[in-house]
Amino acid sequence: MRTVRSRPTSISRILLSWVVCFSATTAMGKPLAADRRGETQDVATPIRAVRVLVRSNVSTLRVRADGGIAVSDGADRAIGTVSGDDWIVVRPQSATAFEVADGIVEDGVCHLRPVQGGSLRLSIRRDGQWLDEIHYPGSLHLTIRSRNLIDVVNLVDVERYVACVVAKEAWPTFATEAFRVQAIVSRGYVLFQMRRRTSADYDVRATQGSQVYTGIRNDGTGRKAIDAAQYTRGLVCTWHDGTADVLFSSYYSAACGGMSQPAAIFGKADDIPPLAGGVPCDYCKIAPGESYRWGPVRIERRRVFDRLESRDSKMSSLKGLRNIEVIKRSPHGRSTRIRITGDSGETHEMSSENFRLALGASTVRSTDCDFRMTENHVVFENGRGYGHGLGLCQWGAQGQALLGKTAAEILRYYYPGTKLTRVY
Repeated sequence: MRTVRSRPTSISRILLSWVVCFSATTAMGKPLAADRRGETQDVATPIRAVRVLVRSNVSTLRVRADGGIAVSDGADRAIGTVSGDDWIVVRPQSATAFEVADGIVEDGVCHLRPVQGGSLRLSIRRDGQWLDEIHYPGSLHLTIRSRNLIDVVNLVDVERYVACVVAKEAWPTFATEAFRVQAIVSRGYVLFQMRRRTSADYDVRATQGSQVYTGIRNDGTGRKAIDAAQYTRGLVCTWHDGTADVLFSSYYSAACGGMSQPAAIFGKADDIPPLAGGVPCDYCKIAPGESYRWGPVRIERRRVFDRLESRDSKMSSLKGLRNIEVIKRSPHGRSTRIRITGDSGETHEMSSENFRLALGASTVRSTDCDFRMTENHVVFENGRGYGHGLGLCQWGAQGQALLGKTAAEILRYYYPGTKLTRVY
C-alpha cells in the first residue's frame, strides 16, 4: 500500500463513459410536440454539472474504470495511471491525506483525472460488508470531512442526471407521457437547487430528501427514462412573478390522496401560486398497495419517542411521550404542525412533515391522516396519499396520461398558472 498525501481540499475524480444521444439544442419556447426533430447527437448541457452527494462519511471507497484512470495532483500535474483491470482502494490517512492502494506509481494528491471511454464501478464498505457495485456517469469528487471520513460527490451532466432520476422516480409501468412529465419536473427541481446552492458543497442528495439517484439503470425502464429526457431536453415549468418567467422548485410526491397541499409548509420562498395546493385529484386512485389509502398503523409510544429523540436531541428533556396534538392545519384540513407533550410536562412543537419523516416515510405515509393515543401505542388511521403531497402527484400524472392527457396538460393541472419554457 502506498500513501498519497494531499491538501485538505484534494479530490478524486473518475469518469464513466455512458454515451447517450440527446437532441441538439432548439430555440427557447418551442412547443413540446416539436421537441424531437432532426438527428440526435451527444450534446453536453450548456451549464455546469450537477453535484450529487451520493455518499457521506465513508471510511473506505473502491473505484475502477475499465478504460484506465490517470492520476494527477491538485495542480493537474500527472502522477501516474491505473489500468482498467485494477481497483483503487481509497481511505483517509488523516484530515489532510488520502491512503490509496493498488496502481498509484508516485506520491501526490489523490486526484483522478477523467478517462475517456471508461466505465466506473463504485462500492462502499460499511460494517465489513461491500455493498452492490453502482455505475455512475460523469466524475467523482472525494473530499475528506470530519472524523477523517470521505464525502463522495458525483459530478454529472444535467440531462444524464435527469435520465437517471426518472429511471428511479417513475414506476416502470408508467405511460410515455408520465415519464415525460417526470423528466420535466426532475429537471426543474435540480436546476432550481443548483441556482440556490452555488456556494454549497453539493446541489442535491441522492436520496428521497432531494430526488432518488442511483446512477445508471441498464434495463427497459432505464431506456424509457433516457427517451423521456431526450424528448424533453431543456424543458422546465416556469411561472410569471409579475416581472419575468421564473423557475421554481417543482416538488412532487407519489400520491396526493385526493388533494395537493400548500408548499408554504417548507418556507416563505415556496409560498407561490403554482405551489399553493388545493388541486383536487382522484386520478391517483389507481396507485397500487397502500399509496392512495392506508392504515391503521400502530407504533409503540416508546418507539415513537426514541425516533423523535434520535432526530432532535432537544426532545430528551421530555422524558417520554404523554400526548400529541395537531395545532395547525392547511386550508384543506391536513395537519401541518403538532405539539408533543412529554412525561416531564414540557412541550415541543414541530412540523407534521418532520414528525412523519422521523417515524419513517414508508411507515407514516403522509400527514393527511388521523391519529390517536392508546395506553401503549400511537395509532395512525384514515391515511390518504403517499408523500408530502406538494405539487405534482405522480400516480395522478399516470392516471391522466392513461386518459390521453399530454405532459404539458398534466403539468399545467398540478402547477396552476405555469407554462413550459426551454432554458437551453
